[in-house]
Amino acid sequence: MRVAMFFGQARPARPEEWHKAAASVAEVVDVVAVRELTLPAVRGLPCAGRDPERPHHYQVALPLGGLAARRVTVGRIGDVLRYETAECGRIDVLHGHVPGADDLLPWVARAVGLPYVLSEDDARWFESPSRMRRGRARAYREAASVLAVSDALLLRLGEQRMPGRHRVVPHPVGPDTLPRVPARARISQDPVRVAATGSFGPHEGWETLVHAFAAARLKDPRLRLDIIAEGHAEVPTELRGLLRRCGADSAVTVRRARGRAEALHAVAHADLYAVAGDAESFCLRALDALGCGTLVVGPRTGALPELVGHDGGFLVPPGDPAAFAHALVEAAAALPRHQPVALADRTLRRFGTAAVGARLAVAYAEASGRA
Repeated sequence: MRVAMFFGQARPARPEEWHKAAASVAEVVDVVAVRELTLPAVRGLPCAGRDPERPHHYQVALPLGGLAARRVTVGRIGDVLRYETAECGRIDVLHGHVPGADDLLPWVARAVGLPYVLSEDDARWFESPSRMRRGRARAYREAASVLAVSDALLLRLGEQRMPGRHRVVPHPVGPDTLPRVPARARISQDPVRVAATGSFGPHEGWETLVHAFAAARLKDPRLRLDIIAEGHAEVPTELRGLLRRCGADSAVTVRRARGRAEALHAVAHADLYAVAGDAESFCLRALDALGCGTLVVGPRTGALPELVGHDGGFLVPPGDPAAFAHALVEAAAALPRHQPVALADRTLRRFGTAAVGARLAVAYAEASGRA
């Protein structure tokens, strides 16, 4: 089985892990849309680049413009796929990720005569579903299957009566990217370390978390909060001011992680992981925490209920600081019974690259007519 995985300009979260999951069951050709090539041009295809270290990894330069530009882009992607086929053999299935692939993949699939599957992970389905329905109908109708990343998103697609065959294929998490689950021998007087990561966007719920943490500290003074800024995110002065006004600043550290590995190390060595805002269609930060064996406390929204399950943490109504505070205290009390290794193993059995790859294999086989 050979699969061409297409990434539009709007990249999915962690495309490298999607590649690993697909590569566990198929030979994968990556086609990435870019504004400007950074790889050496392919001979005879000046608008396509190829990685000399990864010969099945291509870039395709996108022209600026509207409908005419889309036709040019479809032609360029088709040329790359035909070039790869002539050099290395037939491609069986196209796999696109939306947002990003839905504007191009139906036309590419027609141009090269191949079936395609779409991975869907767009939080706008929970914000403006009617607009999404109009924009995605054609891509869904012509897809061999649409792979929703969560049960919650699958349900929303059904509610909107979207055409096509739908199934759940969740985001993968690579075991090789997660730190080893640390030993956590505890005594009752130990601090309870709560980690929270984020980029401080407008809907990430930091105000709810701070109020909840301050209230929880009144009941369990062992609680400590480690707020970790991701990437180049600046910690808002309003957040620091809120910590002071709530009287929680002495029990809170705010810092920036230099990369995902550093943030994961902090989460793995925390006792609890707090999801501050309402979960999107899939909460990758919570998945990371569960893969590290860390209990999750967060809102009962999006994919969190299916991620956390019955043993992965405590969920509360969204936007309810009092309920969140109570859950933090409950989670802290449950730590002596918690088994981090068992939680990490369970998470990887469901969401590891091999598990997600097995689901992709079924979708690919059905799409190519080999089922």
